[in-house]
Amino acid sequence: MGLGDEIMVTGEARRLQALDPRPVAVSDGRGRGRFHWLWEGSQRILRPEEARGKDCQWLVNGSGRRPYVDYVLTRKERWAYTDWRVTVPELHIPPEAMTWAKRWAGCVVVEPHIKPTASPNKQWGWDRWQQLVRICPDLPWVQPGARSVRVLDGVERVETVEFWQAVALLAHARAAVLPEGALHHAAAAVGLPAVVLFGHLCSPANTGYDLHINVTKGGPCGWRVPCGQCARAWAEITPEAVAEMLHGLMARRVA
Repeated sequence: MGLGDEIMVTGEARRLQALDPRPVAVSDGRGRGRFHWLWEGSQRILRPEEARGKDCQWLVNGSGRRPYVDYVLTRKERWAYTDWRVTVPELHIPPEAMTWAKRWAGCVVVEPHIKPTASPNKQWGWDRWQQLVRICPDLPWVQPGARSVRVLDGVERVETVEFWQAVALLAHARAAVLPEGALHHAAAAVGLPAVVLFGHLCSPANTGYDLHINVTKGGPCGWRVPCGQCARAWAEITPEAVAEMLHGLMARRVA
């Protein structure tokens, strides 16, 4: 769990304020207030020191207290999920990051990587990502990431020193193809249409957005160890099918 979870907190704050206009303070579930740098600029979320003595509402959300996880049924090797559904988040991108990303306006963002601690069942497979780019050679592909990451052939590599730069890149993009994770939540926050690959591990019923094409094959299985069902599901999600979805998404946006 990581940046995606903290982005989802902003959606939860938005949902709470739609019901109750009081500002929101976030607790880690152990009675300790917390604040994350991704919430900078939010007019909804208070810092712990701002919440003291203030009439506010408390959102319990932190490590071990994520709303989409059923902790009673979850085991180390397999997660279980609740029926919670994500709300579109909000991010306030620093102006300098937006200015930096302007040169890539109209690009198509592709992210073939998942975070190192994610389940291996979240990975579509490098060869499939490469084939997607290969069969869409005319698209202005860009791949963000640190200098050390492996880069697909046929894309423009954009070194993003900090996460805000990647978010700003999404804000200027035309579309994206992403795995379920932090960047797909960021894409929703900036209103970017995207094809998001869920596979069989987790479900868009929990963390999917209506403005995206959420690609799933059954599930969610929740396995944190290699899963044959997940492998078969990924094999059914072909680069050709994803390319068709992407072109349809971009055509709708132009229309």
